[in-house]
Amino acid sequence: MLARWSGALVLSAWLSVWGCAQAQPSDTVNAAKTGDVAAQYELGKAYLYGKGVEKNADDALRWLRQAADQQHAPSQYLLGLVFVLGAEGVKKDPEAGLARIHQAANAGNLDAQNLLGTIYLKGEAVEKDAATGVAWLERAAQQGSATAQNSLGFVYRKGELVAQDLQASFRWYLMAAQQADVLAQFTVAEMYYLGEGVEKNHAEAAKWLSPLADKGVQKAQLLLGKICFEGQGVAPDYKRAVLLLHAVAIRGSGEAYYELGRLFEQGEGEYRNDKEAIAYYTQALKYQHAAAAERLQQLSAASAEAGSFAQSMEYMENLNSALKGNVLAQYNVGVFQYLGKGFDKPNYAEAAKWFAMAAEQGYAKAQYNLGTLYESGDGVGKSMAQALKWYRLAAEQQDAPAQYALGTLYRDGQGVKKNTRLAREWLQRAAAQGHAPAKKALAQL
Repeated sequence: MLARWSGALVLSAWLSVWGCAQAQPSDTVNAAKTGDVAAQYELGKAYLYGKGVEKNADDALRWLRQAADQQHAPSQYLLGLVFVLGAEGVKKDPEAGLARIHQAANAGNLDAQNLLGTIYLKGEAVEKDAATGVAWLERAAQQGSATAQNSLGFVYRKGELVAQDLQASFRWYLMAAQQADVLAQFTVAEMYYLGEGVEKNHAEAAKWLSPLADKGVQKAQLLLGKICFEGQGVAPDYKRAVLLLHAVAIRGSGEAYYELGRLFEQGEGEYRNDKEAIAYYTQALKYQHAAAAERLQQLSAASAEAGSFAQSMEYMENLNSALKGNVLAQYNVGVFQYLGKGFDKPNYAEAAKWFAMAAEQGYAKAQYNLGTLYESGDGVGKSMAQALKWYRLAAEQQDAPAQYALGTLYRDGQGVKKNTRLAREWLQRAAAQGHAPAKKALAQL
């Protein structure tokens, strides 16, 4: 698809596809010598890609030229690709290559027409000319090329290379979709869902999505799940929506977890459950889903009970990951315990335990926090030696609060011999990172 093409990858992708061809030169040599263009073409490919014979650029070009000169469009196209891209033992000649590709395209070769459309739109090997690019794609599309139809749909929908025309985009995508092209079928459904280039029609979108969802296409399952939940133009089907969205969510989709959250927040009957909604929004947070985070904040602000439950869900998610060795989750569990977040009161001993797990794995923030606990004696036996150790480990990882803490210990001679030079050095390192207390301490040193 055009959406995936960029730079030199466009042309090389085309050549690599042709390189997959298999050939049996020993079966075709005699036919090629008698002028059989199909045999000459197969023999040319064999020598070009080393299929059944040793690679030989000269022999490849000789046989491809003989076929191309007999107006064999596939040979013209492949010969053109070789000259445009170059190949082992072949000197690039873009002008000659494009001439051959044009010959093939004018003869009706769909691959050549698609390629010309692409390179004119992208400006590869030729000056960019969107009108010419579209014209070549249309020639291929009108001959039934789903590739060209998809490309035209993308170009007109995106509106970057040509003026946006959503109706034209939908029309081309629909033609490709009617040829069982999966990407086009999904895009047609999406455009029906959004009302892009066609009147919004969720029922029609669902019709296109259902077969794709049954085949396990995740994007189709996600969008169909939303339609079944939202029920616009179709009767709401919460059960099917949950099944579809859950199938996508468990494969690692924050968007699917978010939609499940919306479903249980806005649904009806057994499918309306704020705790379920919060649980799914919390799962979406694992994938940095901004809308889920925003919705959790709103729910927490609106209800103390919802806020408490959201915190407990977040804690459990972190705890599960922490028990599996996830260092960030171990640190987060420590923060929950240290702040008493979701609990009646802070539990510094538990916080120290989790900070220590993360600190031992080299997590700087946990090392700093563990240092503060040893300095204060909260949850652990007070030990300036241990505080100094953990502050230093974090400070050496450029943790500014730890650098500041270490600087103040040297400044005041706490747990270590007073050393103004080292105090200044660590405070300067923290101040260089914008740490305001370190800047203030430096000014007073």
